[in-house]
Amino acid sequence: MKTVDIQQAVETKKLSKQQWIIFTLCFLVVLSDGIDTGVIGFIAPSLLDDWGVTKNDLRPVMSVALIGMAIGAICSGILADKFGRKWVIIGSTFLFGILTIITGLSNSPDEMIVYRFLTGLGLGAAMPNTATLVSEYMPKHRRVWMVNLLFCALPLGITVGGILSASLLSNAGWKMVLYIGGIIPIIVAVFSIFLLKESLHILVKKDDQDEALQIVKRIQGPEFEAKLVPVTLSQIELSHKNAKPVSMVTGTFFVPSLMMWICCFMSLLVFYVLTSWMPTLLKESGLTPEQFSLISAIFPFGGVAGTILIGWFMSRYDSNRIITITYFISALLFIITGFTTQNIYLLACFIFLAGGGLVGAQSSLPSLAAIFYPAECRGVGVSWMHGLGRFGAIFGAFFGAYIFTFNLGINGIFYVLALPIFISALALYVKGRHSTYKISTNQISKV
Repeated sequence: MKTVDIQQAVETKKLSKQQWIIFTLCFLVVLSDGIDTGVIGFIAPSLLDDWGVTKNDLRPVMSVALIGMAIGAICSGILADKFGRKWVIIGSTFLFGILTIITGLSNSPDEMIVYRFLTGLGLGAAMPNTATLVSEYMPKHRRVWMVNLLFCALPLGITVGGILSASLLSNAGWKMVLYIGGIIPIIVAVFSIFLLKESLHILVKKDDQDEALQIVKRIQGPEFEAKLVPVTLSQIELSHKNAKPVSMVTGTFFVPSLMMWICCFMSLLVFYVLTSWMPTLLKESGLTPEQFSLISAIFPFGGVAGTILIGWFMSRYDSNRIITITYFISALLFIITGFTTQNIYLLACFIFLAGGGLVGAQSSLPSLAAIFYPAECRGVGVSWMHGLGRFGAIFGAFFGAYIFTFNLGINGIFYVLALPIFISALALYVKGRHSTYKISTNQISKV
């Protein structure tokens, strides 16, 4: 019997039905993640009115889920590399779905803080592991594109949350928004139990040849017969063959890892300032609930278009350089957006463009990490970037409430937020200069 490594086993000119099923389920998990991540920002104005609290009182509610996300992401990467991706994804999706429904039962900010923290554990664990699993099932020439397409689901989910809020807040109230937001991931998790497949890398590592071969036959056809082995290691991987995933990320790949952590931190800081507080800011500008929900939803929706476009460029050119340039352009777009705040139509247009740049670049970071790290430490590498980056999100949620005290106005806030985006671009530029590990997409290139 011939021997085939698991990367060769998933190489196909066209994606098989099995690969599409895995991608679709992971897409729905990330979509659900986006709905439940962003929904708290959309219902915040209603919470302020219903509970009669101040923005400072609500600040812990807005940020505590992000602490849970950081913990969930960091821990889940270690668990997924050791035990497998599938059940970490399913368990975390059940967790944040159930807890989102329970959050709808809250009667005070103190109750909601506890529920949102627990929700965050599931939200943080789900996303990086879906990126890892999808990257491992995609052929090389489609990997970047498909992982980027996967992460279109995050801003799309936030947009769906905005549309739900616009439809339900005035009539059914904020509790119904949370109930529906929780039911969706539970349904996805149930389907995933039966249809989602474990990582081939994990199956081969556990010497589960029969299950791995059955999955590959669904990809390559029933005539496929071979002994599956791990991907052929590069020289760097061979020299660290027995190294633990954490030591690889913090040792061999420390400088590029650090730069990705900084980039993700700064990027998520800006992202969560806007997704958490833009509805409240727009409400104070005199907009109705329908208007501020829809305009706020334009920002992540722009990220859907941006993620697709960036993925197209990443599959053809230097991935690191493409995202670096996008962050630079995004910083400029934020400055321009600050000059358009007096015209609601221009403001909506440039919020869409700024979202396309920032959210598109942020959504592309998992692709960059997934193709950068070798399989032996990919789960830790991708999850730690998410987890440590989440501290930027935590700071962003607090920072958003803090900058209200300076009365900068919406235009001044956009000017200030251009700076951390510029830092993200610089961090990726440094990563590109120091990367020592090269991988191939269509051709060998530094990522």
